[in-house]
Amino acid sequence: MTVEGELHAMLAFKVYPAGGQVVGKYTLIHFDGSGREVRTKTDFNGRGTGTMFEFEGLTDYGNVKGTLSEDRTRLKLDRTFGVEKTQWTIVSSEDVFESAVKKYAKRFESCSKKKDYNPCEDVT
Repeated sequence: MTVEGELHAMLAFKVYPAGGQVVGKYTLIHFDGSGREVRTKTDFNGRGTGTMFEFEGLTDYGNVKGTLSEDRTRLKLDRTFGVEKTQWTIVSSEDVFESAVKKYAKRFESCSKKKDYNPCEDVT
């Protein structure tokens, strides 16, 4: 997962040992001007073994390659997509990601109750 300002992104994937097939889902979340969560999910696949991965279907510009750090806490990608970060943190479960999203969403609780047009536009 990675966080860049209001953007929260997660790659959840499995690597199947027989052949190294990768199957996963990419989730990108941002908050609109009214403070509502906007969630986009994209299925992807690829291949990988050990600490090297190649993901297909994340961008329109070819495959994304990733390398797992030696301590298995970070995933370094060779390009950005959705968020402008190439270093992603490995988390133990989707619950960790969802918890980070909920914590960030609390910033919008007071402004989202206003009747103004895009009342949460300047919340960071």
